[in-house]
Amino acid sequence: MDILQIAQLEETRLAIGVAEISDHTLPIKSGGVACRGMPGWWNNTAAGLGMSGPIEREEIEQVAKWYEAAGIEPRIEGCPLADASLFKHCEELNFHVRGFDNVLYRELSGNEHVQPAQTPDPTISIRIVNKADEAEVRAYSRLSMTGFSPPDFVPPETDFNLWSRVVKHPRTFSFIASVRDATGTHDAGAGALEMHDEIACLFGLSTLQPYRKRGVQQSLIAARLNLAASKGARVATIGSRPGAGTERNVRRMGFQTAYTKVFLTRAGPGLVPARG
Repeated sequence: MDILQIAQLEETRLAIGVAEISDHTLPIKSGGVACRGMPGWWNNTAAGLGMSGPIEREEIEQVAKWYEAAGIEPRIEGCPLADASLFKHCEELNFHVRGFDNVLYRELSGNEHVQPAQTPDPTISIRIVNKADEAEVRAYSRLSMTGFSPPDFVPPETDFNLWSRVVKHPRTFSFIASVRDATGTHDAGAGALEMHDEIACLFGLSTLQPYRKRGVQQSLIAARLNLAASKGARVATIGSRPGAGTERNVRRMGFQTAYTKVFLTRAGPGLVPARG
């Protein structure tokens, strides 16, 4: 599978998946969709734009005004394989670069059993969250939101609402890693997997500070890859800030960079940017 195929699959998966868990969506005539929830939510983003060919300037203006009308800073996720008109119009309309994300990939085979790159701590166990168990859904949501936050961070209740939608999404499988010690078994990390056609995306990976450097992340990566392969996925993807720990971990498990996305935003007075 070549990089263009991977990009088309991944950007389509992202656009459809985010739209399905969002309160409001704005389909773009030339392809892609803008998604919106509460101000500050990470799903306030437009994805898939320019992947089907040229996009009109008026369509970008429509997206920007749609977000601004709700007090939300417009954000577009730009794939470098998108039509050049996307970036031309964004520049003309005063969008600026807010950040980058590497999309890494790994081909999968149903006959392969993926192992962590390092021998995992034998006290680590992995379970799949039962979507019908509200306590488990909340436990996963808390782990995913707090693993890389300051120790005193308390997630807003509204963020639990959004993550609950993600966990209960029909194509999503959520995993929790636990660590056993002399005092009992403790939830230590979390990660999710979304299936769409031939592609499987790993996301939501988080490990609590006391349990890092024990192989929790790699155990979660291996478990999700094996489930994806067993369900027929041909390729797995994961997004990571360039140089972040997630990128280093997945590279050790056979992932390589497919492309680097750019986050384009248009700031304005009173407009709330997306978190994450």
